[in-house]
Amino acid sequence: MNNSCAVIVTYNPDIPTLKACINATATQVDKIYVVDNASSISFEDCLAGYAAVETICLAENMGIAAGFNVGIRRAREAGYRYLLFLDQDSIPPPNLVEKYLDTFEHLHSNAQPVAALGPRYRDPRNGHTSNFVRFSWFRNRYIKLESGNDHVKADFLISSGSFYPIEIFDKVGLFEEDLFIDHVDTEWFLRAKALGYTCIGVWDAVMEHCLGEGSIRMWFLRWRDHPLHKPFRLYFITRNSLLLYRKDHVPLKFISADILRLMRLFVVHICFSSERKDVLRWSALGVWHGIKGISGCTAVFPGSEDAKPESV
Repeated sequence: MNNSCAVIVTYNPDIPTLKACINATATQVDKIYVVDNASSISFEDCLAGYAAVETICLAENMGIAAGFNVGIRRAREAGYRYLLFLDQDSIPPPNLVEKYLDTFEHLHSNAQPVAALGPRYRDPRNGHTSNFVRFSWFRNRYIKLESGNDHVKADFLISSGSFYPIEIFDKVGLFEEDLFIDHVDTEWFLRAKALGYTCIGVWDAVMEHCLGEGSIRMWFLRWRDHPLHKPFRLYFITRNSLLLYRKDHVPLKFISADILRLMRLFVVHICFSSERKDVLRWSALGVWHGIKGISGCTAVFPGSEDAKPESV
């Protein structure tokens, strides 16, 4: 079809939503790899009717970064040129891959060193549509589309819906598996930018995607939609931010804005979460492990997979 494949990393997915994701993707790529992180539910039979879908079952929950890397290696072996990442609850719009390929063709003709393309996303729960961002001192700057363009340069793309030439992973490297879940995409894009690559947001590529377990709309200098996460996710968000701050390729602009984002995230969860004690406990543990340089997952969830929260 177009020499592209998709990788969907799953963990205890909602089956109807996953099938909707696959249905929306199957006509756009040649192959879909579903990399499952040792889900406690069985859903392989539900995907048996899709000729283009291959399920790769991991022996344990290795995290989103490891799942991405498994998919990248399989796509390399199969000889695909392009790769699309999707979360298990994301629904790509029609012709998304076609838009990406057209954009790549235009960018290549202008000799721009592009690492990846990505969409905006619309949260179906509240209708909020995201914007692309560039890092600035103590804040993220939201980019407006310039007249005559259909894409913008951004400092960061969310992993779900992002689209890559396979060869870029030979130049930038794979995703950092020790981060396990949060900031996996942030770290990779900052690494790519330090190597001279840029990422491009395609403005009219808008994907359905839910960020967090819910959201709260509140005013802080302007109206903002803040995602709400399960308390244990605050551990990974906080810890991995602190781990990123240690890296040479992470700019001070990002750090200055991210520290304020963490503070705001903590305040929002303390004010609006019904599990305030757990929010405090997980956040504090994340700070402590970030300071000590602890990464991975076993340090916080030792032992069997049964000890891990259901959403990890």
